[in-house]
Amino acid sequence: MKAIIITVLSILLTAVLVIGNIHWGNVKTSPLNNNSNSPSSSVNNIDSDYYLKFASAWPEDSQKQLESAINNDDTYHILLLGSESIGNLDLGLMSNLREALINTYDKYVSIDSMVFNETTSNYVLNGDTETLIDEKPDMIIFEPFLLSDNNIIDINTTLTNLSTIIKETKEQLPNVTFILQPANPIYNASLYPTQVAALKEYAESENITYLDHWKDWPEGDSNEILDYINQDGTPNKKGYEIWSNYITYFLISE
Repeated sequence: MKAIIITVLSILLTAVLVIGNIHWGNVKTSPLNNNSNSPSSSVNNIDSDYYLKFASAWPEDSQKQLESAINNDDTYHILLLGSESIGNLDLGLMSNLREALINTYDKYVSIDSMVFNETTSNYVLNGDTETLIDEKPDMIIFEPFLLSDNNIIDINTTLTNLSTIIKETKEQLPNVTFILQPANPIYNASLYPTQVAALKEYAESENITYLDHWKDWPEGDSNEILDYINQDGTPNKKGYEIWSNYITYFLISE
């Protein structure tokens, strides 16, 4: 009888040890339960390196801000700013981007959008930069209302207004990162492509990251582009897929 009891106890002890090892292995591999005691570990034991590897294409300052947010169990806030070309939650860039960011960064990165349907000059004169500042974004992905300015305001004035918006924002939010991008291509335009080219040159001269998503679209002077835009020149579902995929690949590196 004594031998049977000892055998049963041995089996139970072995089972407990096996289950404990399996549980410990699962805890160690979760990015939200890293038990490292190194100085670089956050107070909440979050493995920031797990998330930072996806942000390798971000500007260096943005990566540091993201790391700080993760280590402080906070959220890095991205704001998508542009004309009606960027769309809305039903049809636009936001739905695809938000889903991708949540799936990758969990709660540590959020994204919202602001749409302005007037010119850059109106934006500056109306003081709408204050509304932007109130959102306290860490990164602003900015389509500077190019199609609203098109044929109304010359590109030099657009770029001057853009500089004013960036300057006023950084005075209140010195650590904010601006990322520039054009609106979508439109069919058979003549002036608009030159404005987009000037925006790209401006970004390069100011050392601002530029999202050149046009290279993923069909040529603007081809009939193929009509499959990706509506009659009013805004993207359709296929167009937004091209555009949002490009931004996603920038925000989430594989």
